[in-house]
Amino acid sequence: MRPPAYVGARDVVTDASLIGPFDGQVVDAATSEPVAEATVVAVWSYDRGDGFIGPWGAETTSVTTDATGRYRIPPAKLVVRGATARLVDAYLIVYKRGYAGYRSDAVPTGGPRSDFTVRHNRVELRKWQNSDSHADHLLFLAPPRPLHKAVRWEAELANLDLFRALGGAGGPAVVVEEEEPGKATAPVVAEVLDASGLLTPDEVRQRTGYTEAFEVKDLTDLKRTGFYHGVHLQAIHSDERHDLALRVWSAPPGGMDPVAATIQETFGKVKPASDITPETWSTTADGVHAIGFVDRAQKIGVLLTCGDQQCHDLDSALILAKHVYRNLDRLKSVPDPAGAAATPAAPGTTPQGAPSVPSGAVPGRTAAPSGAGANNPAGVASPKGQGASTMSPESGPTTGATGPKGQGASTMSPESGQPAGKGKRP
Repeated sequence: MRPPAYVGARDVVTDASLIGPFDGQVVDAATSEPVAEATVVAVWSYDRGDGFIGPWGAETTSVTTDATGRYRIPPAKLVVRGATARLVDAYLIVYKRGYAGYRSDAVPTGGPRSDFTVRHNRVELRKWQNSDSHADHLLFLAPPRPLHKAVRWEAELANLDLFRALGGAGGPAVVVEEEEPGKATAPVVAEVLDASGLLTPDEVRQRTGYTEAFEVKDLTDLKRTGFYHGVHLQAIHSDERHDLALRVWSAPPGGMDPVAATIQETFGKVKPASDITPETWSTTADGVHAIGFVDRAQKIGVLLTCGDQQCHDLDSALILAKHVYRNLDRLKSVPDPAGAAATPAAPGTTPQGAPSVPSGAVPGRTAAPSGAGANNPAGVASPKGQGASTMSPESGPTTGATGPKGQGASTMSPESGQPAGKGKRP
């Protein structure tokens, strides 16, 4: 590990290290008022090699400032491993819409920053000005993955800046006005989450050896929203044991605790491990392999289910889930195919009726979606262990229904209406 080069490292009073921890306060540069809900991301970079030295990955941690503008980032977890891997750099990025961003290692005008300290750091954010360039701003920030969703709104404005710079017409400069509390906003086109790019049919075939075609469509057990998308890779010429399903939550309004609780309930008594993130679950039941994980830093939860004729063992499903994790930056928002319009809620509020996770996703809640999968909206095992729990790739775990007078157990696949893992789809 290299010694840190920033000012805090030369302060004999402050204990400084590239590993961290880092803490400080974010304030408005003009008023010195604290800036709450600003995103602070720490990035640790690694290299490796003895003679020929090259980059060897990075790790990130993201937090938000509290009401007093303060943040604290815990020490690096040092998850990047290798025989000659070394931690060589660490820096912070602070981002809040309506302000120009901050980097602890550089200033927007060029050159290194000289006022950063590891402990008790003071970050002064300047209000955004209409003369500022979104293209230059994003180029300066070089946003890491945890910031991709937060800066997405700037991408189109940055493209417009570049278009004008190359001589395009583009009309007058776009002015982004801050929303005023209580002020009515014009309707905007509703957007929904798109997780279809996290795992493509070609990527599945490459890893499982399957040679037939897939049809990619939405799962119908839960409504697609701006923070949830269920993707079904249906094997066209084979039975459901060749199918794969992916359920993804991204920054749900209620936070990640309900999502983690849903996934934990889905896996029953299985304890989380650290295969992908510190909260990773895996199990096999009735011909279906299932992997779930939660990344709290990126505010993303994933549940992958794969039939045993597609994923021949649990390790195969885990490889696909790791591939999904590496592709999380492919998540995006797209216009709602239904073409509905939505009026944004007032800043700092949750839209009325918006659940923390899709309705029916938590045991004890009920939902009444239409179409396939309605008998088990969330793919969650029955509460308190009642009934036999089985799985199909499309539905995730499904709750077994006990027959009259407790005789027998009949478990149906939502897609086929046949016992899970058996038979052909109609």
